[in-house]
Formats: sequence, structure tokens, C-alpha cells
Amino acid sequence: MTWDWTYVQKILPDLLIGAWYTLLVTLASSLLALIGGLMIAIFDATTGRLGHMIVRVVLEFFRGVPILVLLYFGFYVLPEAGITLSGMALGIGVLGLVYAAFCSEVFRGSLLTIPQGIRDACVALGLSPSVAWRKVLIPLAVSRAAPALLNYVLVLFRQSSFLFAIGVPVLLGQAQVSGYQSFRYLEPFTLAGLFYLALNLPFVYLLNKYKAGNA
Repeated sequence: MTWDWTYVQKILPDLLIGAWYTLLVTLASSLLALIGGLMIAIFDATTGRLGHMIVRVVLEFFRGVPILVLLYFGFYVLPEAGITLSGMALGIGVLGLVYAAFCSEVFRGSLLTIPQGIRDACVALGLSPSVAWRKVLIPLAVSRAAPALLNYVLVLFRQSSFLFAIGVPVLLGQAQVSGYQSFRYLEPFTLAGLFYLALNLPFVYLLNKYKAGNA
């Protein structure tokens, strides 16, 4: 099969739309995952035994059920219960919640590595619990967790392709549609791979820069 530049020009606008949707889904779901994961970790660290058990059950559910199962459940089953969400909103919500479960474990581990002396110093300085969390503990936890969190964002970015299954025109989905319509697969999937690589590079750059700065 030979490369057809005319066909490339024809499908390029659709692939660019797919790249935009992929980037939008990644940014929105990453924001939900990072903030949600931090809130879960703080709740887990400050609640009692019952709260801890509830957190563990919720985390194991979202980490144990495949993303596609959650997407299909939300897209096909929830409307039968009167709950209808757009594919975009559902996809962002599912990815955000699943990765909030993973990110919460990273934040929890970071909080556990903070020396007890720092917590004691906050008490000695008369800092209220809310001030200690906002000004000391959360910034330290985020700084320690950043490399692992960026890795999760990279994985989330790649798994945004799952949203094609519920009709969201992400990059892989646009490439598949172009291929099905023309029975030409070389150009759309090659371009999709190049776009994924290009969109992936900023995250890799940030991760390497952070590691270099903390070496």
C-alpha cells in the first residue's frame, strides 16, 4: 500500500478534531483525578475506622472494575434508571474517578512519608489543623507525589481512547472511522500514532524536568 497525500489532506481535519477532544478529555479528567485523589487521601487520613473502610471499598471498586465496563454501564444502564449523561461527560467522569482512586494511593503514601517532627512542629507553632494541612502537609505531599502522578496522567492520556466506545470523537476513534469509510488504514493510524506521540511529549518533558530538578 502506498502513501496517499490527497487522502491525508482529506482526513486531517477530522484527526485534528480527535486530537482536540483527546486533549480536552485528558486535561478535564486529570484535574478531576488529581483533586479527587487528594481529597480522598485527606479524608482517609483524618477519618475514623468506619470512614477508612468506606474509602477502601470505594477504591477497590474503581481500581478493580475495567474502564470499559464502567463506560458501558454508564452509557447503557444508567439511562434505564433515568440518568442520562453525554458521552463526553460520562467519559471524563469515569476516567477521573478511576484515576482518582489510583492517585489517592500515591497521595496517601506521600503523606505517610512526611516526618512526624513536621506535624509536631505545626502543633508547637499553634497552627490549626486546617492551616497545617493547607500550608504544610498538602504542599509537601504534592511535591513528593508529583512524579508518580505525572505517570498516571500519561496513562490516562492513552486510555482516553476508550471513549470512542461510547461515541466520543477522540483521536483513535476518528482514525478508525476514517479507515472504515475508505478501507484505507495506513494513513489514519499512522497519523494518529504521530499525534499521540506529539501530545505525549509535553508530559514526558515535564516529568523529566521535574526529576532533573530534584536529582
